Amino acid sequence: MLDLKTILEYGLAFVTLFATVFFLLVFLENKDRVRESPKPPKKLPSLTILIPAFNEEKTIAATLESALQAQWPGARKKIVVIDDGSTDATLKIARSYAKKGVLVLHQKNAGKGRALNNGLKHADTVMVATMDSDSYMEKDALLKLVGYFADSKVAAATPLMKVWQPKNTLEKFQRIEYLLTVFSRKLLSFINGINVTPGPLSMFRKSVFDHVGGYDERNILEDQEMAMRIQAYQYKIASSMDAVVYTAVPESLSDLIGQRVRWHRGGIRNILKHYYLVSPRYGDFGILVMPLAILSIFSLFLVFGLALYSLLTGAPNLLLSYGIEGVWFGLKPLHVLSAIILASSVVWCYVGIRQLQGETLSAPFLALYLILYAPLITLFWLVTAFKEIKGEKLRW
Repeated sequence: MLDLKTILEYGLAFVTLFATVFFLLVFLENKDRVRESPKPPKKLPSLTILIPAFNEEKTIAATLESALQAQWPGARKKIVVIDDGSTDATLKIARSYAKKGVLVLHQKNAGKGRALNNGLKHADTVMVATMDSDSYMEKDALLKLVGYFADSKVAAATPLMKVWQPKNTLEKFQRIEYLLTVFSRKLLSFINGINVTPGPLSMFRKSVFDHVGGYDERNILEDQEMAMRIQAYQYKIASSMDAVVYTAVPESLSDLIGQRVRWHRGGIRNILKHYYLVSPRYGDFGILVMPLAILSIFSLFLVFGLALYSLLTGAPNLLLSYGIEGVWFGLKPLHVLSAIILASSVVWCYVGIRQLQGETLSAPFLALYLILYAPLITLFWLVTAFKEIKGEKLRW
């Protein structure tokens, strides 16, 4: 008779294999569409680029240069910077671009959601793009996004996010993570399952905000909350694999932990706010994407708990106790499943990055990423749980 620990271990293996096989089938069914790039309309619609900023004196100028140089008819492109009560030179630098046609707004520090809503009041255009103040898009990124709006049900389009000039190992690990996230998001777009419109760059129909409302000003993960609300109204969110935007990422482990804990705490609140999306009414998003997102959180804690239990109960080391024969005869079906899951993860990561034109990755570094970086995800969630249990105040 199987004990609880074994049942949980096989349950985890089943969920992991199910998700892997499911997304593999989505990929195989749509492999000819992964790199699709719809052409922009002959006459481009009017567009407002909203750039909320808070203490970004080191990057705001490069971000504005990027927005100004983006390929779009000047008369039909409007750039609005919303300074959220910066205490450094961000506002001064932004105002120096007024002579180039940039509209600069200033507000007391109230958060990114308030800044974006403030900017939306000045967006009298057909389209709206949002852009973080530490991001830089390639000149043709907007043109490669707007083509997706030929489908009247598409409310938003997301880009290919890349890490800006990764230097140390941690930044290079994040580079892999971002590329894999983009590949996964593309697959999710085929089942209308995207749950985030990334801050570094996203494009929207302006009319969608009139329908679903503006940004939640009390939300610390406003880009995910907006996407979930778009899903609630049963619009589509498209994903591009060649509309490139670069974003700065944390350079140190402490900064990375701080960023991810904020994301996870915001994500928990978004799931609680939009729990009703777990329903067949919302198609694959409701019966697969949302449940799997929730299961993945529980799975991480379960894996950690099982590993800790094995450590504390002094599970025997077969190699040390009985030599190589002990390892061989001690193999169980679960060990084989685990090996299959690990191998499929390596192959899946390799295949995903191969779909991104111009991106390469060595197999040894990919293995290093899976061995060293993946466990950090559990650390992020453990810190998240600690802060939630402690009741620590949420900060932007």
